[in-house]
Amino acid sequence: MLSYKIPEAIDLLRSKLTVAEQNLSNIISDLEYLKEQVTIMEVNTARVYNWDVKRRRERREKEALEKKE
Repeated sequence: MLSYKIPEAIDLLRSKLTVAEQNLSNIISDLEYLKEQVTIMEVNTARVYNWDVKRRRERREKEALEKKE
């Protein structure tokens, strides 16, 4: 087991705290970026789905008109 003198221990803990706070800041930034990307992906998925619904509706309407003729 290691033992440190009080001033050395305080310096070590402060340096580790600084690194941990920087890591936390980086992780929060990464999570915000990922959240934004997930939101963009969900919006794009909804747009593609709505486009497909519209395309199928138009296809059905076209087929219905062709059957009437």
